[in-house]
Amino acid sequence: MAACVLLVATVPLLHASSPVDELPDLTGGVIPLLTSADTLGGQLFAGGKLSSRADVRYLVRVKNQSGDPIEADSLVVVVHKIHEAGRARLHDVTARVEIVGSDGETGDGKPYFRVPLDGKPELAPYSESEAFTLEILNPDLLRLYPPVLRVRGLRRTASHVFQDALQNLVSQGTITPEEALEAVESAEGRRF
Repeated sequence: MAACVLLVATVPLLHASSPVDELPDLTGGVIPLLTSADTLGGQLFAGGKLSSRADVRYLVRVKNQSGDPIEADSLVVVVHKIHEAGRARLHDVTARVEIVGSDGETGDGKPYFRVPLDGKPELAPYSESEAFTLEILNPDLLRLYPPVLRVRGLRRTASHVFQDALQNLVSQGTITPEEALEAVESAEGRRF
């Protein structure tokens, strides 16, 4: 029985309902895609340079470039930073602008958006999400670079699916915890 407790203690228990701060950063394998949603008039670029606008809108999608599906309920895009253009060094001006319509904030105050997947339970490998609007209110008329976005969520690896299936079998009484542990050890090809 002690081995079963060890198994549970070594597996991180993150679920789609976990706080955003606890979700792993997937940005390397799941990338945010920004497109200008220029419905407010004016141009983001004038003469090849960024221009100042009071409101800037982007359409944001994410593309899963990994081989693992991502759980839909866990998938979020965090607005990490917004930089002002035209300075010798990048200057974070996130605190000077307002992000409209976010679904919440991380523990350190960064706004995040839940990624829409049109009712699907997961974002399949090599697929794209539905688009959502990211609107930035810029009262100081700063020239802004597009925002730096980070993607967080939970991957559904084959190992996770296997562990979930075993956990369901144990909770239904079909197998014992010892048999589940034996199945995990057998699948991994090593003993604890």
